[in-house]
Amino acid sequence: MFTGSLKVKICEAKDLRPTDFQTRHSISIAKGDQQLIDPYVAVDVDENHVDRTTTKTRTTKPTWNETFKYEVTNGQALGLTVFHSAAIPPDDFVANCSIPFEELVNAEHKDIWVDLEPRGRLHVIIDLQWAQPGSDQHASAQPSKPREFKEGRGFHKRRGAMRRKVHQVNGHKFMATFLRQPTFCSHCRDFIWGIGKQGYQCQVCTLVVHKRCHQFIVTKCPQLKDMTHQDEAIKRFSVNVPHRFAVHNYKRFTFCDHCGSLLYGLVKQGLHCGVCGMNVHKRCQKNVANNCGIDTKKMAEILNELGVTKEITQKRPKKPSISDSRLSSQPPYEKTSSSPLPISELPEDGGSGSDASAGAESNAGVWTQQCTEDELVLRLAAQEIMDKRLKDREKSGGPILREKEHPLTDTGAKLSLLD
Repeated sequence: MFTGSLKVKICEAKDLRPTDFQTRHSISIAKGDQQLIDPYVAVDVDENHVDRTTTKTRTTKPTWNETFKYEVTNGQALGLTVFHSAAIPPDDFVANCSIPFEELVNAEHKDIWVDLEPRGRLHVIIDLQWAQPGSDQHASAQPSKPREFKEGRGFHKRRGAMRRKVHQVNGHKFMATFLRQPTFCSHCRDFIWGIGKQGYQCQVCTLVVHKRCHQFIVTKCPQLKDMTHQDEAIKRFSVNVPHRFAVHNYKRFTFCDHCGSLLYGLVKQGLHCGVCGMNVHKRCQKNVANNCGIDTKKMAEILNELGVTKEITQKRPKKPSISDSRLSSQPPYEKTSSSPLPISELPEDGGSGSDASAGAESNAGVWTQQCTEDELVLRLAAQEIMDKRLKDREKSGGPILREKEHPLTDTGAKLSLLD
């Protein structure tokens, strides 16, 4: 966690593109990539709004060069979200990113290019001024009152334009959305009732679900970037069964199973999967997940019973950096004489054995990165079981008599305890 003064300079952005949510009503598909936007960047710390940049009109490569300062107390991550300034609120989501303060621990000044999701890059300069432990600033550091952006007093006054929260689940960017027409949930297939912002809709792939259902989505967003550095052990399951869509004529009112809205038209209103019977718009075909014949609702219930929640499936491994080793100066466990598993010690003067050459250059921080939480839990559990067995043997008196009657040396007597 970070406590101190945060200074962020938003320089420029590149390769910004409108999402499918913005271009879902466009006549031409090619028009979406050529469409210009009016972007601005909203800055927040741990989902607490800090400030926002000015709006640049009709561009995909905006330049701001604007600086923001904020007093942070126990901050975990810096969030940067790009919105399109719409004529009628709410503003449309474009892209976002999250920068953990752990990756910036060793550098007080960082000039970086950040990859945005789903598309685009953002150039930022971050300055961190850490509060000294024991100082008055560290003891009395309190988060300053969030500054409220006030634009020109126009007709709309743009109240609440930058306070929309993005809920990220398996790559989906869900935001509370006002549904202007009857809509069904794509997860539980029930009707979405309510007044105002009735449901959650992914701003990238236009998936619509209930507020209660958004955290149980098990399929990944098709527009999500490929995370090649994702840990393979975290991937509990993989669903990749493509649909077999064909143009279909519907004789009665039918709703899209992806975005939940009505399939308009008289003939050839949408696409129908010949295997699972899924009905979607033609514009929604590219955003449909490959889950043909799979009941995602029942799968989510089973995974929930097994304890595989969205926090586990979404966890991403930290990037190996020097900052991680400095954060943890002590080993995650202590070696005891009754430990049943061999615990490697870090050699001080070079070590020995076949792996000594590799272990001589390692330090406590590198070993901490290699030791996962699962291994630590298994070691502690095995250690408790071994301690319990040794206590039972001492109470029974068996090992003590065997040690006294053993004809060998003290070394043999000690080895007899482990028989």
